[in-house]
Amino acid sequence: MSLKTALYSCMAAGVVLLAVAILIVLPNFAEVTTRRALEQEARTRTASLGLELARRLHADWEELAALSDRIANLDTEEIRAYLEGAAGGTNVSWAGYAGTDGIVRVATDGLLEGESVEARPWFGAGLRGGYAGDVHEAVLLQALLAPNATEPMRFIDLAVPVEGPAGRVLGVLGLHVSADWLQTYLAEAAAIRDLDFVLVSADGTIAASTIPLSDAELSVSTIRAAGAGVATTIEEEWPDGVTYMSAILPDIAYEDLPSFGWRLIGRMDSDAYDFARQPILYHGVALGLAAAAIFAIACVIFVSVFLRPITRLIGMAERISRGEDVYPDETRSSSEGARLAAALARMTGAGPNG
Repeated sequence: MSLKTALYSCMAAGVVLLAVAILIVLPNFAEVTTRRALEQEARTRTASLGLELARRLHADWEELAALSDRIANLDTEEIRAYLEGAAGGTNVSWAGYAGTDGIVRVATDGLLEGESVEARPWFGAGLRGGYAGDVHEAVLLQALLAPNATEPMRFIDLAVPVEGPAGRVLGVLGLHVSADWLQTYLAEAAAIRDLDFVLVSADGTIAASTIPLSDAELSVSTIRAAGAGVATTIEEEWPDGVTYMSAILPDIAYEDLPSFGWRLIGRMDSDAYDFARQPILYHGVALGLAAAAIFAIACVIFVSVFLRPITRLIGMAERISRGEDVYPDETRSSSEGARLAAALARMTGAGPNG
C-alpha cells in the first residue's frame, strides 16, 4: 500500500469514525441540552408567576398594615371610609375591624357589624401578629353576600393587630380576598406564560388550579413533591398521556408578606422545546461535515505539498539504482525531502559519471 493510499484510507476511516461519533453523541447531547433549557424555562416562568402573585397580595397587605398604624386615632366613620377604600377593588370581598372581644366594630357595607368573629382563625392569629390564611369556605358571610349561590364562597385572609399607646393591642383588622379572584388572576398570569399551574396548600389540598385534578392526577409525583414542600423540577407522564416538565416553587413570598403556606407548581408540555432539538442536530451535522471537509482538504494539501515531492524522489532513486544518469530535483517542502534529495545527489556524484 502506498503512502498516498494509506493517507486517504486513514482519512476515510477518520470521517467514518466522526460520523459514528456524531450519530451516537449528538442526539443525546441535543436531548440533554433541550431538557436543561426546558427545566430552566419552567423554573423561571413558575418563579415569575409566584412573584407576581406575591407582589399583588403584598399591595393589600401594605394597605392593611398602613391602616392599622393610624386606626387608633380615627373615628368610626373615618375607619369605615378607609375600609371601603381597601375593598374597592375586585379582589377584596370584605374588610373589617374587630375589638379584642371579637365583636366587629366597623366593616364594609356594615356586614357583620355587631357580630362575633372570635372563633374565626384570622381573628385569633391576628391578635398575635400578622397573619395570612389559606383558602377556606365562607362561614359568616355566605348568607349575606351570596345567599342563593349554589357553590360556597371561598376566601383567603389577611389580618394584622391594631395597637394603641404603649403597644397595647386594641383589636384586629381583617381582609377577605376572594378565592375566585385568586383563581382568575393566576389563570390569566399563567396563560401569558404558556403555563399550567396548581396551587397546593400546606395540608396538601388544592387551593387553585388550571388543571382538572382527578384522583389519578393527584397521585402523580409532582403533586406529592409539592405537598412535601420540595423545590425541584420533575418530568413525568401525567394521566392524560402527555409528558410534562413541572417546576415546584415551595413558597409564595415577597418582603414582609406572611406566608400562606402555598406551594406553586408550574407545568409545561415537554414537547414545547422540540423546536430546539432540530437546530442542535442540524448544526452538529453541519459542524461534522465542515470538519470532514477541512480534514479532506488538509489531506489533499499534505499529499500535494509534502508527499508528492517525496514520491518523485523515490522514482528518481529507482532510476539511479538502474544506472540511469539522472540528477534528483531539489525540494524544500520538508526537511525529510531535502535530506533525501541531498543523499541522492551525493549518490549520483559518486557514480561512474561523477
